[in-house]
Amino acid sequence: MENNYPQKVSIQKILKTAFTYWNSTLFYQLSFSLLYFSLFFLGYFYLFRYFGLWDEVSQYSELMKTDFPAFNKKMEDIAKLPQTQGFLLGIFFLFALLNPLNVGFYKIYRKIDLKEKVGLNDLFAGYLGFDFFKFFGFYLFWMIVFSYANSLLILGLVWIILTLFSIPLMFFMNVNTIEGIKLTFKGLKQDFTTILISVIIAVLFSISGILLFGFGFLLTFPFWHAMIYTLYQQFFKENE
Repeated sequence: MENNYPQKVSIQKILKTAFTYWNSTLFYQLSFSLLYFSLFFLGYFYLFRYFGLWDEVSQYSELMKTDFPAFNKKMEDIAKLPQTQGFLLGIFFLFALLNPLNVGFYKIYRKIDLKEKVGLNDLFAGYLGFDFFKFFGFYLFWMIVFSYANSLLILGLVWIILTLFSIPLMFFMNVNTIEGIKLTFKGLKQDFTTILISVIIAVLFSISGILLFGFGFLLTFPFWHAMIYTLYQQFFKENE
């Protein structure tokens, strides 16, 4: 497969298309968010207890109420413990295990384009066969690089942009991680301003649900995927 780039399209059209995808899949957005965050918090608290951090933190619970600066100092000491590093590594693996769930949205949007019936099982497209190991490896690699790059905020943002289309490219074009980054970079060069503005709007809308008693976040959070798919459709064309 190869990619080519069509003529520039207006941001208004990109937004309209992305909102159409999002609006037509609200049930799947909610199902995704409930499943994703439920599993994440279950995994998070399991790892927190498994590495003994619950006991470490709970012994200073009263201090949090009476002397918050002193409590923060104790948390800094806990952050230096060996088990904290094990906990953080566990979180990386947790993200890598959960994030293939994102892949399902791209299959759902493609089915909508093809006018095919969408089912809840489509959300698990990233867990089928060898694809799971491909996406698990990518997300683990992504998290490790991001953790280092994010020590300097600008590098963290650069890493997000450079991997913006990696997942749909890997899913639809069956490229590897490095090829996905190279193709993403080529796509960014075509109309970086439009892509950047669209992504910023997507991020703002995705987090806007927090303002609706927090619950709205479960519906707006996955809008990011609708925007990425819309931009992918605009800047990449799959040819057999």
